[in-house]
Amino acid sequence: MKRIVLLLGFVCLCGFVCAQSSAEILRQMSARIDSLGRYKADFVMTSSLGNANGSYAVDGTKFRIDAGAIELVCDGRTVYEIDHSAKEVAVDNVGYDATIWTNPAKAFSMLDSRFDHRLMGKTTDNGKSLYEVRLSGKENNGENFVMLIDTTTLLPYKVTYGTGEQKVSLR
Repeated sequence: MKRIVLLLGFVCLCGFVCAQSSAEILRQMSARIDSLGRYKADFVMTSSLGNANGSYAVDGTKFRIDAGAIELVCDGRTVYEIDHSAKEVAVDNVGYDATIWTNPAKAFSMLDSRFDHRLMGKTTDNGKSLYEVRLSGKENNGENFVMLIDTTTLLPYKVTYGTGEQKVSLR
């Protein structure tokens, strides 16, 4: 009898875990990223204009994006865009419409409200179990994401973002 009760409990638990929605996974991932406070990600950008490698670092509401010739530095209120090749600096307020490029400190917390999303299921990469979530912009502006989220840590493992011919991969 105990075995049957344990087996039924296990089946119910598996059903609950498997029944997670893309919205719930995105909420959990966003909360997990916010709890980090400080993190860093590398990216590769490919476009019809060329390719670039870089990284970004987030510390609370502050961030720094290093894309080689272009660098963005934000103190939480003001963004400084430094174009090293042109020797120019542009200064602007932090935007509330957060994306990876305009405010990576808030980009992941806005996914659920700015995108339609669908859980495609689970996949693996290098032995890691991952959720695959596909997102498309609600405003039909061509914004698309494919996110692979680690099922254990609920942190992004790989994010591929694209609009038109431009593709960016974060890892």
